[in-house]
Amino acid sequence: MAAVLALLSASCGGRRHSQEYYEQMIDSIRKAEQVKEITRQSGIGVSSDPVGAWLDTLRLRTLPIKNAGDDLAQLGDFVKVPMAVNEYLGYPVSAKLRAMALPRKHHHDVLLVAEMQDSITPKLFIFTMDKKHYPIDQLCIYEKKEEKRQDDFGENLMEYYVTSQYEITVLLFYQSHRQEQKPELLNSRRYIIGRDGKFEETIIEL
Repeated sequence: MAAVLALLSASCGGRRHSQEYYEQMIDSIRKAEQVKEITRQSGIGVSSDPVGAWLDTLRLRTLPIKNAGDDLAQLGDFVKVPMAVNEYLGYPVSAKLRAMALPRKHHHDVLLVAEMQDSITPKLFIFTMDKKHYPIDQLCIYEKKEEKRQDDFGENLMEYYVTSQYEITVLLFYQSHRQEQKPELLNSRRYIIGRDGKFEETIIEL
């Protein structure tokens, strides 16, 4: 850093800058080095398109997909999302994400992403990506949360089903702590992926 400071001091025709100016320059250099190191550790190398390079390494999970709850192994081979990719997906670098590739839809890449709430509890999303591999839209298809009622307590949990035509059905249930009680269906929704890559809600035919 001392060498960098000396170089900066000698630049700009010998003009001197404030200490704050030099500190900002050093901070920018440090941040660039940190990003470079994160990218190197991720195993995808230095690339102008780290997400595209990483997507090429994923195995394809074919459709249809049925609900598997917290058991990600039932769905297939999830892999850890590199820290360099987290921010592209809208997460902090420290987020613990796992992902697998799904078939493309309307020329858009599609990902199944598991955000790990803890070591065993995932929150599942389907992501659609644009040509530059930035998210277009995302849909939460599985989450489990504690629920307290006036006369009971239990969990709100989701179930999901994805057909080979990308008809995505998401069901929300309430399960009482009294396991002898059947789950209560709170709502059901169905989505498709539009040509623009966004999720569109459709009517569920009875």
